[in-house]
Amino acid sequence: MQRNMPNQSKNLNDTLIDVRNIVKEIEEKASDGDYIYRGEPEHHEEPPYYGKICSSLYRQYARIEADEFDIESIQGEILDEAKAYCHETNDLIEIITQLQHYGGKTNLIDFTTDHLIAIFFACDSSASIKEDGRIILLEKKEERKNQILYPQNPRNRVIAQKSVFVRHPNGYLGPNEVEIITIPARLKLPLLTYLRKYHGISTEKIYNDLHGFIINQRFHESAYLEFHRGLTAQLSVYATEIPEEKHAAFEKAIEHYSRALKLKPDLPEASIHRGVAYFSMGDFGHAIDDFNNAIELDPNNADIYIIRSDVHLGNGNYDLAMEDFMKAIELNPDDADIYIHRGYSYLEQDNSELALADFNQAIKLKPEYADAYIIRGDTYLALDDFSLALADFDKAIELNPDNSNAYIIRGDAYFRDGNFDLAIEDYKQAIELNSDNGEAFYNLGFAWMQKQNWQEAKLNLTVANILKSDIVKEFHNIYGSIANFEKENDVKLPEDITSLLIPN
Repeated sequence: MQRNMPNQSKNLNDTLIDVRNIVKEIEEKASDGDYIYRGEPEHHEEPPYYGKICSSLYRQYARIEADEFDIESIQGEILDEAKAYCHETNDLIEIITQLQHYGGKTNLIDFTTDHLIAIFFACDSSASIKEDGRIILLEKKEERKNQILYPQNPRNRVIAQKSVFVRHPNGYLGPNEVEIITIPARLKLPLLTYLRKYHGISTEKIYNDLHGFIINQRFHESAYLEFHRGLTAQLSVYATEIPEEKHAAFEKAIEHYSRALKLKPDLPEASIHRGVAYFSMGDFGHAIDDFNNAIELDPNNADIYIIRSDVHLGNGNYDLAMEDFMKAIELNPDDADIYIHRGYSYLEQDNSELALADFNQAIKLKPEYADAYIIRGDTYLALDDFSLALADFDKAIELNPDNSNAYIIRGDAYFRDGNFDLAIEDYKQAIELNSDNGEAFYNLGFAWMQKQNWQEAKLNLTVANILKSDIVKEFHNIYGSIANFEKENDVKLPEDITSLLIPN
């Protein structure tokens, strides 16, 4: 029932949750209509675009302010000239879509029928990696249908991209004509990794013909591709429990980050992630070097100071860690997470008073921050202040009633206080919210053991053993042996229960 302090894997898990929330937001927005989608790596708020969703032809002539300017007339002239070079067809729709395919200037705006492909395009631009992107959702209303064109004889890349085109008489769609969802810059790389890993959407799949490769050849050779490869290798670490495989994945990630930095030495993201890889392998010296370099490149990024503080803590250099926390707070004084992180570092130094002060400040800055109440509640529980701990757990559940882990944590508090009935109710609620949570089944099994309901205990421990393969190890880490558990609880365990708790 012990919970670990947050670490890099927690940060990556949090990022994955943010990634999935973006996808969910788009899907929910589109659930009430028939939509097509477009991804752009920037918002284009600058003049003369002002957030418009533009065709390439409009971009070429956007600074022309003449009232009589007609972009469709320009398009007509281009099509008339292009006919002489199209020997396969005289169909104007086919000609204009071919022009679009080969990168010609047209009054077509690329869209796709697949929101995941739109996300790819919003993230897939090394030049805009530090800019927020956007997803444009256009509802296919009746008055819009004549503007939407479908390729007649689609080529491989058009099929892969599930392309459709919008031909607007003005050459653009205004921001008020569409729904827009922002893609934060910090999620672009994780989103690309998510699309590749879970949906098979990648540069190779999207640009799957020779012309597409030529257009994007520079990207294939860029530092950002090596960075993506490094990030993919690093994320694979958390898919295995085998130490040798973890080590090999970190080494592969470091190799790719090093190539990225050779191509583009001023890429702080590569230094940061290589530093994390070194730190995870126990190479604190190289990790510090990389974080120092990242800070030199991006001195106002508070997150780098937080990550470097972890290395200082790992080295036992608490004074240096505190200096980094102070700098992070100076740069971003309203970031509740910095206080949470520093609070954990105080707990590592057995300073509960300063830890609680930081957790209080985090809650003051962000009173709806459910996790902060859980963290502070855990601290109160460690100090045997059950009433304050329970009040914080109750508040966390009030703020986020769908968080299964919050019920497990409150259940653990009830369990520790000897209130097994309330603990059982919380563990059951956690399972109802997330039936794949092995810890909830494990804890529920132990609660039933305390009540000597062996049938329920066996059932839940069996499920936990399927979902959570280390229950035997966890049991022996806490109690040492079955004999110790029986003595401590004045009970004799049935054989079918002990068989679940004996190492093979």
